[in-house]
Amino acid sequence: MSPYPTMSEERFDAVIIGGGFSGVYQLIQLRRLGMKCKLVEAGSDLGGTWYWNRYPGARVDTAIPAYEFSLPELWEGWTWTEKYPGQKEIHAYFAYVSDKLDLRKDCRFDSTVKSAHWDDQLHLWHISCDEKENPYNVSARHLIACTGFASKPYTPDLKGLNTFQGVSTHTGRWPELGIETTGERVAVIGTGASGVQVIQEIASHVKHLTVFQRTPNLAIPMRQHELTKQVQDQYKFTYGPAYEKLRTTFAGLQCDFIYRPMQNDTLEQRQAVFEKLWEQGGFSFWLGNYLAMLIDQGANDEIYAFWQKKVSERVKDPRKQELLAPSVPPHPFGCKNPSLEQTYYDVFNQDNIDIVNLRETPIVEEYEVDVLIFATGWDSHTGRIMDIDLRGLDGESIQDHWKDRLKTYLGMTVDNFPNLYIVYGPQGPTALCNGPTCAEVQGAWVTSTIDYLRQNNITKFSPTMHATKTYGQHVEELSNATLIPKVDSFWIGANIPGKNVGAYNYAGGLPTYRQEITDEIAKGYPGFQREALGEEA
Repeated sequence: MSPYPTMSEERFDAVIIGGGFSGVYQLIQLRRLGMKCKLVEAGSDLGGTWYWNRYPGARVDTAIPAYEFSLPELWEGWTWTEKYPGQKEIHAYFAYVSDKLDLRKDCRFDSTVKSAHWDDQLHLWHISCDEKENPYNVSARHLIACTGFASKPYTPDLKGLNTFQGVSTHTGRWPELGIETTGERVAVIGTGASGVQVIQEIASHVKHLTVFQRTPNLAIPMRQHELTKQVQDQYKFTYGPAYEKLRTTFAGLQCDFIYRPMQNDTLEQRQAVFEKLWEQGGFSFWLGNYLAMLIDQGANDEIYAFWQKKVSERVKDPRKQELLAPSVPPHPFGCKNPSLEQTYYDVFNQDNIDIVNLRETPIVEEYEVDVLIFATGWDSHTGRIMDIDLRGLDGESIQDHWKDRLKTYLGMTVDNFPNLYIVYGPQGPTALCNGPTCAEVQGAWVTSTIDYLRQNNITKFSPTMHATKTYGQHVEELSNATLIPKVDSFWIGANIPGKNVGAYNYAGGLPTYRQEITDEIAKGYPGFQREALGEEA
C-alpha cells in the first residue's frame, strides 16, 4: 500500500512547473495528446522570466521572429512593434497565446511547488504547493520542471544591508508598481544583462548613478528598430522555413558560426567580416563570428581587440574607458554571455555617472544612495529546482543526488528520479541556445517520450546510471574543448559561492544535440530502464 495519502489529491497525467516558454509549450503539446495536465506557476500570470523581470529597460536580446513560438496559429495573428521587444510587449504576447489557446483553465497561479515525492508503489509523483490560503496537493504520472535557467535571483550578502533605509531590490524581483529613480541617487551592483539594460535606461533622469562592476560586460550593439505590421505581414510567408532553419544553427538563432578556419582568411578579410557583423548588430558579432573564437585563444584575442577598439572610441574618460573596455581581455570573448546594448557605453560620458571597480575597491566605504539595485544575476540552471523538496527512489533528495556533481541524461532526465523531465535546464544547450528554440526542441522530445510510454503502458521510466555517467563525461569533454572553462561565470556555476563548478551547458551546438536526443528515440531508448505497473495504476 502506498504511504502517501491520495484521497485529497487531484490526479493528472502530467504536472508542469513553470509558465514561461518551456512550460507553455509543454502544456500545449501534451493537451494535444489528450492528456490531463496542470501547469503550476508561482507568479500571477504566464510569462516566466517576463512576468518577473519588470525592471526599467528590460527587453529580449533575440530578434523577432526567433523569440516567439513557431506554431503558425500563433504567429499568424500576432504583430510585434520592435525587433527586440520589451518586457511589457512579451508579457502581452503571453496573454495573447493564453487567450488564443485557452490555456489558463489548465493553470494554477500564485502557487509555488514546495515538494514532489516519488511513490514507487503507484508510480506517481505527489506534489505539494504553497498558496496564500491552503496547500494545493496533486499527483501525476509525469513531472516536468520548466523552471528556467534564470529563475532564482542571487543577491550577495552585503554587510550592513539590513540597516539600509532606502529602497533596494533585485532586477529579477522588481516591484509591480515600480520604483521611482527620477532625481534620486542610485547605485547598481552588477553589470550583467539586467545591469546593462537598467543602467542605460535610468541614466538620463537620475541625480547620480554609481555602478559597481566586478567584471566588465563585453556588450555588443543591439541595433534596435521599430517593426510595422505591413513589413511583418510581407515576410510571414518565410516564417515556416525560418523556424526550421533555427533548429539547424549552433545556437538556434538566425545567424550561425563561420566554420571555416579563421586563418584561411587574410587579416583584411577578417576585419571586413568583423565590421559587417558589428554593423548587423544583435548576436551576429558573437554567434555569427568565426567558431575559432570559442576554441582558439589567438583567434579570440583578435576578436577581442576589434571589440575593444570599437567600445573605447565611445568612452571619453580614460579611467572609465579602461574599466569598461580593458586593454587586456578580462576573459575570453564570447565565453560568457555578452549583452546587447543601445546607449550603455555612451551614458558613462555623463558627469553624474560613475563606475567603481569592485576587484580593486570592494564595497567597504560609504556611498550615499537612495535606491540600491542588485543586478547580480541568478543561481542558474539548478537554483530553482534545488529549492524544491524533490525526492526520487528510496526518498533520495535532488540535493543529495547532485551534492558532489551534476548528473543528468540528455539534459532532461535524472537517474533515480523516474518520470521526471527538466526542460531548458542543466546539461542541455540552455545558455548557449535561443530560449524558445530550445524549449520547443526539448519539449517535443518530452512529448514524444511521454506519448511512447502511454502507448506501451510503461509507468516508470528513468535513465540508467551508466547512460547518465557517459553523458556527463560527454558534456564535460565538449566544454573542455572550448575556452568556456577559463571564465568564472554562471555557465559553469562559478558565480554562486559554494556551488559545484562544471559543465552546465551542452557545448556541442543545437544540431548535434538534436541528433543525439533523436537517436535515443529511434533506437528505442537504450539509455533508459522501464517498468509497467498494471491496469490498477
